[in-house]
Amino acid sequence: MPVRDQIASFCYDVRFEDLPRDVVEFTRLLITDQIGLTIAGSRAYLKVGDADIAGFFKALGGTPESSLVAEGCKVPSINAALSNTAISFGGFDGLHRSAVHLPCCLIPATVAVAEKQRASGRDLILATVIGAEVIVRVAAALGSSNAYNLGFHPTSLSAPFGCAMAAGKLLGLGRQTLADALSIAAVQAAGSSLWPQEQRASRTVRVQVGRAAQSGVMAALLAQAGVAGTGRIFEDPRGFLAGHSASPDPAKLTEGLGTVYEIPNTTLKRFGAGIYIIPGMEALLEILQENGIRAGDIAHMTYGLPPSVMPLVGGPEYPTSASASVSTRYVLAVTAYKGEEGMLFNRDYRSEANLQDPRHQALFKLIDVVAEPELGKLSLGNWPCVLSVTTKDGREFRKFHDEPAKGEPGNPFTPAEIEARFSKVVAPVLLLQRADRMLEILRQLENVPDVSELAGHMGNNP
Repeated sequence: MPVRDQIASFCYDVRFEDLPRDVVEFTRLLITDQIGLTIAGSRAYLKVGDADIAGFFKALGGTPESSLVAEGCKVPSINAALSNTAISFGGFDGLHRSAVHLPCCLIPATVAVAEKQRASGRDLILATVIGAEVIVRVAAALGSSNAYNLGFHPTSLSAPFGCAMAAGKLLGLGRQTLADALSIAAVQAAGSSLWPQEQRASRTVRVQVGRAAQSGVMAALLAQAGVAGTGRIFEDPRGFLAGHSASPDPAKLTEGLGTVYEIPNTTLKRFGAGIYIIPGMEALLEILQENGIRAGDIAHMTYGLPPSVMPLVGGPEYPTSASASVSTRYVLAVTAYKGEEGMLFNRDYRSEANLQDPRHQALFKLIDVVAEPELGKLSLGNWPCVLSVTTKDGREFRKFHDEPAKGEPGNPFTPAEIEARFSKVVAPVLLLQRADRMLEILRQLENVPDVSELAGHMGNNP
């Protein structure tokens, strides 16, 4: 049986009742968090590059199926998936240990289809779990480092497959139709990892990731319409894996499928920066707090990273607001001055006022980001780093950070912390009363018969 058929059979067979309780609860919390971040993103990222992408789809029109976040209108589900994902990517979006930005692609797309289908909360949770399982397995089979090394973006490559399965489950597709949706997703999967090196492209990557979500939903709809696909899309030597990875491992597509669930291995980010910068922020805060050091005392910093992620967050140029969250030197400089509270759940560090602050610019010049080959031997999902700080009076401090950062599976947010973050980021956009009502729905999500009210709140005008 082709690998795609095995995956499709799992997606078709699995029921909500089959899911472990901890998986259900984690998924509910992940949906809660990501919906909040998507709504917040409508204010921070509504304009992608020089264009208003939500406005583009609003003007394009079409069958009103799914809500455009904070736009007060509905558009076709495939367009809502792209637009709502685009405003979710960048900053706080969670990351699975396979190095894919799982929630920001999968959940906006799944919610869009769930709204179209007037699906239940259980259906939404189940579809999210299924989609996550497929995205992660495709990324693992590719090997995220392999994909990056060839110039591909693992999230953009993997997301169409999981979004196709999540959408297909909500659409009630059969085994063969789900299998065809995987094949259709494969011929749409694409994405360059060049964007972190380009100031303007760091905005347009949101379109790239949004397109991955849209491609998945479109694949399910095309399969539903009768479009067929190639059976050996994964294992054929001319297939998807071979074309996007120098050393793929197809066995990881089905290994433990249905018995091991990967969605709980997703990190919910504490700070709105690249995942590989956050351990450095924590290491810096620890060094400063433990030794009574102030930002003005720092003479030099060196931050060591695995070589494979240097192109993503190790750029030497001073950033713009669009690229600030992936500029290690800039984020560390601002963190030194603002401290934990100034960076917690906060996007303002990317404002022009902070970018033009002479203190941040001066400290930026005193920070080096270097490749540490030894760190590259560790798992990409461990987010290891080494930070060295030298003070003006000659003291030196070094911290190897390899413990779970706040929000990682080994050090998770509590439900209360997730709800507090939801209210903090949603209320300024949709008002507190609406945020509270959404939380009421999300707390009892598995008992909600129709999620369209929840999605409708997301689409209301600010």
